[in-house]
Amino acid sequence: MQLLRHLLLATLTLLSVNAAEPALAGKLARVSVTDSDIEDMRRWRELRLWMDEAATQGAAGLILDIHVTQSHAQAALPLAEEIARLKIKTKAFVNTSAIGGGALLALACDEIWMAPGSRIGAAPPKVQVDESLSPKAQDTLLAEALAVLKAGARSLCKLKGHRPEIADAFVDRDKGLVIGTATLAEKGELLLLDADTAVQPVDGKPLLARAIIADVEALAKSATPAGTLVTLNAAWFEKRGEKVAESKPATKAEAKQENKTPVIARDQSYKDKVIVIPVGQDDLIIPARFEFMKRTLNLCNSQGAEAVIFDLDTPGGLAWDTISLMMKDLQNLKTRSFAFVNTRAISAGAMIAMATDVIYMAPASAIGASTPVSGDGTPLAEAERAKNNSAFMGMARTVVREKGHDVRIIEGMIDMDRGLIINGQIIIPKGEIVTLDAEQATMLINGKALLAKGIAKSIDEIKQLESLKGEVITAEPTGFEMIAIWVTRYAAVLILIGLAGGYLEMQTPGFGIPGFISIGAFTLFFFGHYVAGSLAGQETMVVSAIFILGIVLIGVELLAAPGTVLPGLAGFLCVMVALVYAMSGWEMAPPSGEAPPSGDGFSFNYAAYAVGFRNFALGVTGAAVIITLLALWLPELRPFRALVLQTSAGGTLEDTPSMQAAARAKAGDSGTARSALRPYGTIEIDGRLVEAMAEGEYVQSGTAVRVREVRGEKIIVEAV
Repeated sequence: MQLLRHLLLATLTLLSVNAAEPALAGKLARVSVTDSDIEDMRRWRELRLWMDEAATQGAAGLILDIHVTQSHAQAALPLAEEIARLKIKTKAFVNTSAIGGGALLALACDEIWMAPGSRIGAAPPKVQVDESLSPKAQDTLLAEALAVLKAGARSLCKLKGHRPEIADAFVDRDKGLVIGTATLAEKGELLLLDADTAVQPVDGKPLLARAIIADVEALAKSATPAGTLVTLNAAWFEKRGEKVAESKPATKAEAKQENKTPVIARDQSYKDKVIVIPVGQDDLIIPARFEFMKRTLNLCNSQGAEAVIFDLDTPGGLAWDTISLMMKDLQNLKTRSFAFVNTRAISAGAMIAMATDVIYMAPASAIGASTPVSGDGTPLAEAERAKNNSAFMGMARTVVREKGHDVRIIEGMIDMDRGLIINGQIIIPKGEIVTLDAEQATMLINGKALLAKGIAKSIDEIKQLESLKGEVITAEPTGFEMIAIWVTRYAAVLILIGLAGGYLEMQTPGFGIPGFISIGAFTLFFFGHYVAGSLAGQETMVVSAIFILGIVLIGVELLAAPGTVLPGLAGFLCVMVALVYAMSGWEMAPPSGEAPPSGDGFSFNYAAYAVGFRNFALGVTGAAVIITLLALWLPELRPFRALVLQTSAGGTLEDTPSMQAAARAKAGDSGTARSALRPYGTIEIDGRLVEAMAEGEYVQSGTAVRVREVRGEKIIVEAV
């Protein structure tokens, strides 16, 4: 009996262990990827959840079943970088096609396998054609996109052990591909490999793919002894009754903050700590974010931080703000500074990286492409581009040289006509914008790293390599800084609320909630931009005064002198100038007293105000729509009807004094204007004061008038 009890207990224990074992443990997980999955970020987030779940549950590997024919490579590059960082062995199964963005996803996997008759490659950058741009400007835009894409694709290949020259030929039609005596792609055409070519042996190993295999099930059987394959989709999770976290997968910024103490108050001491400043996708296009970084660097100086690390994953941002950060704040920083390119430091991000003491690259990363563009993202005209390049290089050169980096690198990043040639070695040829992948950035020339000191996988690894001892603190905006960031980001919404609230206030008696809402919206607008640094000192008072003057003039037009037009137009212009300048004033001129690129001491560049005009137009248009809807529906709403007297004391409309006075007036009657008619006013006829209207020119008080026509209760007069 005792033996039976022990056997039963052992059986229950085994069953409980098996029940607790994750459903994917030891199995291969399969995720299908199509064009729609790349183009729709909601679909991609769902796929990422499944991929993360496979890694969490201990799957033996992950197979990406790729059928992609036309997705843009630029859209797929950041997704491919996510796949490259997955902590699970990945296999790409090219199921008919991995073209464009699909090719980059395949390059991000540890292994590539081909289905019979499948194809992989042809992943060029695609730039929208703008007929308003010159051919040179269009070429510059394409060159920048090509440089970023090529560097990213090369990084993926080097990280996963694929041939980097294949990535070049996939992306750049001018490269071609010749291996040995075989020409796989002529110059002028993109590389597109069929299955047979992709697996052919070159120098003892396959050109790109491991082998041709019949289907994904056969691949699973060849990969694991059991060959158990689980297709991950919504139906599978629903069937098992499992629920993956509904929130999107942890972003890089969130992952980086694990096991770190965020800055939650400005009174927290930075002394002897390692301060991490995240620079993400949109951070360098928000002026308030620059102010936050400047305040953080000042705190690091005043409180004695051990080091500052910029954690960079950004496509770029505001040019002059970046130069100001480089030349002032980073130059004056007393503590050691580092840049961790994780995974992109493009444009303004590259300039920030090169203004630090030491640069580290993530395994699949890229840095460069700092060619200036206009405020709306389009390339500059030829003459303007040359002037901006000269101004940027002149200012950036000083900082880069001071930090010990090679100035030829930043020159090649800014000016595509320079390329990067060091000691006769062509790293990036002339005509291409310098953008370096992780291996290029860390390559040794005469015993010295070209740009980056090394490759690191995390902030903690950098801390270990540099023997940093302090606690890692991730700096994040708090209090007013967060308000400023939100205000500058959603300025158009505040304008809409302010204008709509002002209109509603004018349509109701007294001063009530709509008026307070309007005042609050505009107060928050100006306060947020003041904290963001786009308005400073007396400038804030001047801009606010112009705005108030505009509101007063509009009030005069609507309430005191309707129909005069001029006060209303002047008021509208004052409001527009104040709001647009508040949103765009930071791009008015170069920092540090430098002359503007035009060299004439003052230059108004409409493109610098593009964001301000766009937000203003969106706010005014939205307010106009809301005001129109309110004008149509407000009188019918129950709260508004409560403000109107609905009961009657008897009689009809004809019994009212205005209708009786109008009924006694006849066409041809003469009288005198007792007030200015603009166009409405008061006239005297036979000793009676009645309201009248002048059509055409306005009539001044004291002018003799004659009744021209009576329309119901409306008396139309003209000057005699």
